[in-house]
Amino acid sequence: MNEQEHWQGFITAFNEERFVDGVLQLEELWFADRSDLYRGLIRLSVALNQLRLGIVDSPRQLLASAHEMLAPFEINQYNLDIRGIREYSQACASLIPPDLRTGQGRIDWDLVPRIQL
Repeated sequence: MNEQEHWQGFITAFNEERFVDGVLQLEELWFADRSDLYRGLIRLSVALNQLRLGIVDSPRQLLASAHEMLAPFEINQYNLDIRGIREYSQACASLIPPDLRTGQGRIDWDLVPRIQL
């Protein structure tokens, strides 16, 4: 697969909430170019998958680091609305109470906002 096919695979998988499949597409790109753009999107995808599974500790950290990693890429060659993605990551993070730990409760996946890339 070429770079464009991996990008399209990631976007399709993300939009269909197949986050693990999306991560696999981005990892192929990240292995060749250790860009924080890829890393930030991978962290966002992993965080969303974990939230869906009822995990809250790791997503809290992953969403914060994704937000920071994506900051330099608000203008990018892939026509992604990085500013919107960063705002989305903050909106998702704001749903996680600071004192909530994995095993003590979970975030209702139906209340997590959705975004299409």
